[in-house]
Amino acid sequence: MATLLLALASTTLAQELEIPRRHDRPPGPPLSAEEAVAKMTVPEGFSVEIVAAEPDVVNPIGMFIDEKGRYWITESLEYPRREPGPGRDRVKVLEDTDGDGAVDKTTVFADGLNIPSGIAVGYGGVWVANAPDILFMQDTDGDLKADKIETVVTGFGRTDTHELPNSFTWGPDGWLYGLNGVFNHSHVKYGETNPNFDADHAGWQFTCAMWRIHPRTREFQVFAEGTSNPWGIAINDEGEFFISACVIDHLWHIVETGYYIRQGGPYPAHTWPIESIVEHKHQKAAYCGITWFDSDAYPEEYRRTLYMGNIHGGCINADVLQRNGSTYNGKPHPGFPPKPGAWDNDEYDLIRKTGDPDNPRLADFLTANDAWFMPVVQKTGPDGCLYILDWYDRYHCYQDANADPEGIERAKGRLYRVRYKDNPHAQPFDLNEKSDEELITLLGDPNIYYRETAQRLLSERANDAGVLGQLEALVVDESVDVTHRTHALWARISAQGAPRTVDADRKFAKTLWEMNDPRFQRWGIRMARSSTAPAFTGIQHELLDFATSDDPVLKLEAAIGADCEVCNDTLRILLSACATCGDDPLIPHIVWQNLEPLLEDHSAEFLEIVSEYDLKETPNLAKLMPRITERLLDRRDEE
Repeated sequence: MATLLLALASTTLAQELEIPRRHDRPPGPPLSAEEAVAKMTVPEGFSVEIVAAEPDVVNPIGMFIDEKGRYWITESLEYPRREPGPGRDRVKVLEDTDGDGAVDKTTVFADGLNIPSGIAVGYGGVWVANAPDILFMQDTDGDLKADKIETVVTGFGRTDTHELPNSFTWGPDGWLYGLNGVFNHSHVKYGETNPNFDADHAGWQFTCAMWRIHPRTREFQVFAEGTSNPWGIAINDEGEFFISACVIDHLWHIVETGYYIRQGGPYPAHTWPIESIVEHKHQKAAYCGITWFDSDAYPEEYRRTLYMGNIHGGCINADVLQRNGSTYNGKPHPGFPPKPGAWDNDEYDLIRKTGDPDNPRLADFLTANDAWFMPVVQKTGPDGCLYILDWYDRYHCYQDANADPEGIERAKGRLYRVRYKDNPHAQPFDLNEKSDEELITLLGDPNIYYRETAQRLLSERANDAGVLGQLEALVVDESVDVTHRTHALWARISAQGAPRTVDADRKFAKTLWEMNDPRFQRWGIRMARSSTAPAFTGIQHELLDFATSDDPVLKLEAAIGADCEVCNDTLRILLSACATCGDDPLIPHIVWQNLEPLLEDHSAEFLEIVSEYDLKETPNLAKLMPRITERLLDRRDEE
């Protein structure tokens, strides 16, 4: 009887997995990389090329393109294993040494890993997520092999191994940013060799969050919390963060100290969660990867666009951003011109249409027409094209991988390039060999890859006072293009905290907040309240000015920065920002998030300040009063 039941259960499981979760029909057999490319639908003038495929890359998860144009890729044969410890996984370096657009050299940089889910190169080494650890790996003898490994922080969970720490991205402030998922319970602490290590430190307990690490000080911070299984960080031309997420809404504008709607799990008491920035949906609800694309290798209508991997939809979606006060609205891209006959063989209506029904456009930038396509990373490359890393598996969902781990495809993976016409392939190069002046010029390059890479390299050279001076002069030069000035600003700010920069940091922050352009003023306050700037004091006057500014971005910056160590007037700043923000959809949430903890011990001061306002004339404060009253009544001392 037991044998019969086991056989029936096995048959049922096989039937269930014949059509995996979120598939509409059996996925069919896998395609070769060449066959997969031939089936893809892209706009008029575009083609898809194979940069690398199995066996050079298998089961890829994370990718970073370095200053030599090399592709650093993490691979996992262990997924979905929950147990920590050594494994079969590795970090590979893929190179195109002859400039023909295809990888011809592969090197294993590190092995023995266990689901390495994120990677970034910078500041003398390679940063790798290998839960529970974030590792800093170095090649000290130049053989492209990791021979020195440091545990920067530890304690990331493995309770859900498709929500591990991921999406390593260098921020405009020079910090390394990453994400963690809603069901991956983490209790992060410093590694014992981290200069911030304290055996008695309580650490940070969280699930879904954006977090960051400073590459010089090794400091760890939780930047914001909420959403679901976020995977992918994009940064636009104003230095704002956007993430893609699964199950719930797909696009979120993330700001420091924010707490966002969660897919599941409890909220902290008195949380007022922030909503997404979209009202529309694309196909289904599994997103992986996002990038803010800007390169002159593509026509104008493709630039300054968010491209997102849609795993269940088998495509690359596209959204555009519109300012909405201190935040944004995300809207679907108006569509792309199709090639002749684009829908002729669309048997299952996979290729979405938008616009005029009589003259439709492609709703998505790329449609794979292949159920195995799993786009996990999207990046802009040195040639200005969009690169797409493809896990390539019939099992999209974690539940299927757990139910049938032997059925996971362990031998395939692809890296594609989406090329416009005959845009030339990048030839071998090394930006490390560029002079400071040449890198500063690249900060204004039309290809965001060069702007961001030059920005990081200049930050790494921060001890050179001449470099800092050149960057500062460029920032304040109004005759220079604003994009060039902005990246010079970020390169300069990323240098903050380096040896011998403290006095210069103080002077430059003051220069910024005294400028007449909010795009630059806000960064002066960020410099002043940074944890790498202990010498700053007395910025409450500037924060109060920002809180009552007509510019919503400055007002938001005041609300975020009000609770910094160097500000002595936090309550007044928060109330001023809230009282004057009009119908801004974000500022009241940030005010509340930073005000609520203060009501426990500073209720008397709060009541004194709020009594100065006529609530009939300040509706935003009036709307907060029920929350404030509830919080005051919930104090430990209800006197």
